[in-house]
Amino acid sequence: MRKFCSIMIVTVVVALLSGLGAQAQRRIDDAAAKLPDGDGKSEVIAYCAGACHPASRFVNMRQSPAEWRKTVMLMVAFGAQLFPEDAATVTKYLSTYLSNQSPPAAK
Repeated sequence: MRKFCSIMIVTVVVALLSGLGAQAQRRIDDAAAKLPDGDGKSEVIAYCAGACHPASRFVNMRQSPAEWRKTVMLMVAFGAQLFPEDAATVTKYLSTYLSNQSPPAAK
């Protein structure tokens, strides 16, 4: 009986992890389609859209570079796993392509 329970727990964990992987892949595909091409796009997908949010959550935010820097630092404070150079790359991408001074991203 104990072995059966162990097998059931492993099966449930594997099923849950498979679902999470599919959800993350959908976020990555969503981001790749919605975010404009440019230096730093892959980092934004890896650390933002693939890790936590669908791109649609922030692609139309339109913030100033200072606001994007504050937003990225807030995400780091909330636990985003970014090295300083990655945070700088993400901030630069968002400030360049999704700022309130750049044209809206193509849909």
